[in-house]
Amino acid sequence: MEPSAMIPAAEAIPAAPWLFRCLLDLTFFVHILFMNTMLGLTLLGFVRSLRSPQATPALGQQAGMIPNLTALTVNIGVAPLLFVQVLYGQFLYVSSTLMGVYWFGVVLAVMGAYGLAYRQKYALHAGNERGTLVWGVMSVLMLYASLVQSHNAVLLVRPDMWAGYFNNPSGTMTAWSDATLLPRWLHFVTASLAIGGLALAMVGRRRTRHHDPHGEELVAQGLAWFGWATLAQFLGGVWWLMALPRPVMLGFMGGDPLATGLLLAGIAGAGAAAAFAFMRRLMPAAACGVATIAVMIAMRGVLRQFYLEPYFDPASLPVIPEPSTVAMFFGCFAVSLAVVWWAAKHPVKDAPASGVKGA
Repeated sequence: MEPSAMIPAAEAIPAAPWLFRCLLDLTFFVHILFMNTMLGLTLLGFVRSLRSPQATPALGQQAGMIPNLTALTVNIGVAPLLFVQVLYGQFLYVSSTLMGVYWFGVVLAVMGAYGLAYRQKYALHAGNERGTLVWGVMSVLMLYASLVQSHNAVLLVRPDMWAGYFNNPSGTMTAWSDATLLPRWLHFVTASLAIGGLALAMVGRRRTRHHDPHGEELVAQGLAWFGWATLAQFLGGVWWLMALPRPVMLGFMGGDPLATGLLLAGIAGAGAAAAFAFMRRLMPAAACGVATIAVMIAMRGVLRQFYLEPYFDPASLPVIPEPSTVAMFFGCFAVSLAVVWWAAKHPVKDAPASGVKGA
């Protein structure tokens, strides 16, 4: 069957497509920062629990960050998901339905990891155990969620694979046959390890400011993880680039000025971030790392556009202007940001356990 025949008709949108594209990239940037930090700290927590003979204050502080990061990741992730639906809804709905069983499994996996994160937080604060098994289960659940997301992202841009539904209508379709799936997923996982290492270094920096003698050691460990994981991304990135369909790959290798410029900027930013990490210059490494993520998100949008070019261009979406709807959205968005900012500035500390004196 012709792939274009299986693509549902696009619906009208209330404002220009470029506005939703900007909002998509902006909100996804924030979402991916939290998501990478959440997964990276979880994976590093598992590794560090294997290496440490007992629970440590730094590991407890690391565990204490993950519940909040998980909540922020999920809540902020709603925004880019909605903007993807506005621009690419006819593709996202189909791809999510084709693998619906695994897609619903993401909800259960994240809920399970979230519950275990709270269990780990209080167990490690008590200093009774390392929680290696819990760290491991949390890592598996989060890796499952990231892998399913990667499958969905591939199916979204591959309408030519949708005909597989007629052989597998049970909602368990996957994208394993796509050559880019594995490097795409590994690229994300190594990015998470890098950002997790960066977050660990930030924790060490804060502990150093509070005259903790182990703070510098934590900074060194975090920057080492950040540097080596960033280098690993180069290998994964080259694999991913070479696995792309030839017309798409050539677009990033000189065929399209924007795509080529973004690729070169991403390489330069990642290289600078790794170099600063190995020189133990935390803040420049963090700045380069965050800037590189922004470039990669823009590159992701271009990649999606290349894949869908034969079938769809968001610029062709019909627009029925609704200024009041757009104004209401931005008003609610501003209020939401203010509430989140206030909550971040005024955290509620855990109450002491019953019968325990002191704060």
